[in-house]
Amino acid sequence: MPLPRPPSWRVVTAVVLLLALHATLALTASRTKGVSFDEAEQLAVGYDIWQRHDFRMETANGDLVKRWATLPYLFSKPTLPPRDDPAWLAGAPYLFGYRFFFASGNRPEALLLQGRAMVAILGVALGLLIFVCSRELFGDAGGLVSLTLFAFSPHMLAFNGIVSTESSLCLTLLGTTWCVWRLLHRATWGRLGASLAMFGLLLLAKPTALVILPVTAVLIAVKTLAGPPLEWAIGRPWRIARRRLQLAVFAGMILLHAVAGWAVIWSYYEWRYAASPEPENPAVELRTRPASDPIGAGALALVRWTRREHVLPEGFVHGIRWLLGSDDTRPAFMDGRWRIGGWRMYFPYALWAKSSPLRLLLLGGGLAGWWWRRRRGPADAAARPPGLYPATPYVVLVVVYLGVAMAQNLNIGHRHVLPVYPAFDVLIGSAAAAWWAGRRWLRAALVAALALFAAESAALFPHYLAYFNPFVGGAKEGYRRLVDSSVDWGMDLPALKTWLDEHNPGGREPVFLAYFGTDSPEYHGIRATRLPGFFDLRTNRIYALRPGLYAISATLAQSVYTNPIGPWNARYEADYQERLRYVRQLDAAEGEAAHAALLAQYPREFWDMHYEAFERLRFARLCAWLRHHRAPDAHAGYSILIWRLTAAELKDAIFGPPAEMAPAPLGIER
Repeated sequence: MPLPRPPSWRVVTAVVLLLALHATLALTASRTKGVSFDEAEQLAVGYDIWQRHDFRMETANGDLVKRWATLPYLFSKPTLPPRDDPAWLAGAPYLFGYRFFFASGNRPEALLLQGRAMVAILGVALGLLIFVCSRELFGDAGGLVSLTLFAFSPHMLAFNGIVSTESSLCLTLLGTTWCVWRLLHRATWGRLGASLAMFGLLLLAKPTALVILPVTAVLIAVKTLAGPPLEWAIGRPWRIARRRLQLAVFAGMILLHAVAGWAVIWSYYEWRYAASPEPENPAVELRTRPASDPIGAGALALVRWTRREHVLPEGFVHGIRWLLGSDDTRPAFMDGRWRIGGWRMYFPYALWAKSSPLRLLLLGGGLAGWWWRRRRGPADAAARPPGLYPATPYVVLVVVYLGVAMAQNLNIGHRHVLPVYPAFDVLIGSAAAAWWAGRRWLRAALVAALALFAAESAALFPHYLAYFNPFVGGAKEGYRRLVDSSVDWGMDLPALKTWLDEHNPGGREPVFLAYFGTDSPEYHGIRATRLPGFFDLRTNRIYALRPGLYAISATLAQSVYTNPIGPWNARYEADYQERLRYVRQLDAAEGEAAHAALLAQYPREFWDMHYEAFERLRFARLCAWLRHHRAPDAHAGYSILIWRLTAAELKDAIFGPPAEMAPAPLGIER
């Protein structure tokens, strides 16, 4: 399947302009955003690997982007926390990242810009790959349609402007699928080398890379049963038509890819088994999960075997082990419901809620038009669009990836199915093949749909992550549908600061902040009483809720990643009333003598324990009241919701009848 003839200079110009525009929009939008939840630790750990060859922290998950995004640091030389820093010694990646950004004398804006610019380069490479794949099927028009959808996709603009694993996974998964499919049809040194290289990079992108195994199995089955003979062009040319012989060749290729992937992983870890840069130093910890973590016996046995036999580097195996065992206990939220462990339909719902109707229209209309022209099109086969077989890798990638995602319990964000969008964009190139070759009004409709898609994306600038389609209420209602990284990844503290400067000048009203993320409110100059959050880096202190402004991250407002989690229920209410009794007892004790008597009866630790539990229950009760009685008065970037609450509203929320009463605490549904 050779590539079409080289594109004209007009097409090349359009491709360059679209890719440049995509990178510019992604980086410009990201300049208005703070640190995303995983960004500080990704950059800190990547730079720590370059500088100290340390593979203890958050390895195996995003190895590729960690090193790639921190390449500029080798020249700008930011300061890492010292080797005696408790976060580094303990191998605590998020705390280490926080200290790298906000406690080491570095400029967070400069750190972010350098890392994000490198990710934007990955985005440009992904866009170019989408164009090449689509053009191979649908010609120049198809390639440009697919590239236009990619260039203005709010999801791609969001993740190609921040440091995360998503861009690298989208690029390497699509690239590996494309390379493997081409290699299955014509084996050349160039195609073999490209496939081996892309597969190696894919293994470093994210553990999700293992989805390439079932994808490849399906591709081999389709090729063997329905494809043409294999053209062997390594050495003496040979056409292999017998299926058994083809399967034998494919088995050899699989073995070669396995060896190459193994070598790439060891090369990344510098051919060193030990994860610690100081394996003889007991103070440099390699944190392990408790043995009681919910991990399958087979997976645990495999991990132990690889460690015992040193099959893979300790840092890589440690990272895989760390990622396993937590999915079944993660809370998930979808369309006003909570669940531990998630739902099978979470990702199909996320794709529906966060996909533009125009993208869905182009996909459905394009595939229908493609089928119609295949059935009723020109008699000349050369003038008809290609059949389904050449599109096999993209259909298989979508179906298999989505099927694997639905089988998992990690329902923490739409981003976990982001790799299906590039394949969708390639397939939508069929709209060009069907519409562009049709009547003039069809061409006009195609251009209009693409223009509306771009305008829809531009209207959301710079808050691309918060995109939801109009059928579910758009960005303003997104927090009612999905939370976590689907809308709220902790990046909107700068937007909150701007809002407060405009609507609360001089801090005339007290501000209460519940923040989900790893950015620093103090760095951004936000002066607020900190409510319980995640991560919770506050210093515990007693405070009363007063009338004023309440800024609450969407994820926390829906009681996800809080303690307690989920809807308010009878058990929470009983616990809250008990804690409230102790707090009121302490508040009612007037004078030093009364306080001394209570402290003599119960130690300070007893009261601190009750107050900490009371504070978290009070916040959860407040959020339940807000969900039922008050829409937000404003928002910062759609991810931080803002209410202006009166004394009467607070009294009703904290002491009045519960706003919701579920029958039982959130648990695992079977």
